[in-house]
Amino acid sequence: MIDAVNPRVELPAGLVETRAIVLLPGCTLDEAVAPVEVLIEEGLPILSLSPGQRLTPSMLRRVFGRRLQVGTHDLRTPADAQWAVSEQAAFALTLADDDQLRSELAAAQIPQCPAALTPTEIANAWKQPDAAAVQVVPAGVLGTSYPAQLAALLPDIAVLARGAESVHEVKAWLGAGAVAVCLADRLIGDALHRGDLSALRSRARPIVEATRTRS
Repeated sequence: MIDAVNPRVELPAGLVETRAIVLLPGCTLDEAVAPVEVLIEEGLPILSLSPGQRLTPSMLRRVFGRRLQVGTHDLRTPADAQWAVSEQAAFALTLADDDQLRSELAAAQIPQCPAALTPTEIANAWKQPDAAAVQVVPAGVLGTSYPAQLAALLPDIAVLARGAESVHEVKAWLGAGAVAVCLADRLIGDALHRGDLSALRSRARPIVEATRTRS
């Protein structure tokens, strides 16, 4: 249950509605513009960038404005958290159990999602009062029966599935109640390196259809 005295910072409404986050690998703005336009057109406007790459959330917002929301992933240090705050990230997918990192994000009211895998790890991560959801990482390693089993064990914990990118896996996680899935290399392919954008559309459409199916 959510603590009424210290309520959790909610995930962005657009993320909850879209039910998918696209994690972009390192690239430049020029490389990203056309593929990101395709993603937005196909119904995947929630993106995430990691600290230290040349492309930043503010760069994407200057080009696409309110057509997208951009968060951050793979935050490990307080410096990463400060970067996320300076970039006005919409959310933060963290990979370290660091009090200062959490405090920086909490002070800026950025929804943060710690990483875990097993039921015990997930339950412990959810005890953090600043956790908006828990990333299940790597979500594909325990098979497609795991989402339903996890939901039965921990029905009141909000989870994001990261590392389960096939349509079958996406359906399994969302069908079991995951807030969203995180998509990466399997979806993006070579699109950021002058690849076939029609192929990107073809990969995106069944994923989007899966996210729009409500159980």
